[in-house]
Amino acid sequence: AAAAAEAQARGAGRLFLEVAVGNAAARRLYGRLGFREVGQRRGYYPDGADALVLALALSPPS
Repeated sequence: AAAAAEAQARGAGRLFLEVAVGNAAARRLYGRLGFREVGQRRGYYPDGADALVLALALSPPS
């Protein structure tokens, strides 16, 4: 939450992160926090596993 608040205060419009396709618990957590899937990175991890790219839209600073 602190990172999102700081990014928002600095004018960022979105936060991005990558999460392993097979990491269901993390994907559920990020979904509950408002992150949405915006892409995929094939072979992102050293073991060849794919990653999902997630984004969280931030409101403009007030």
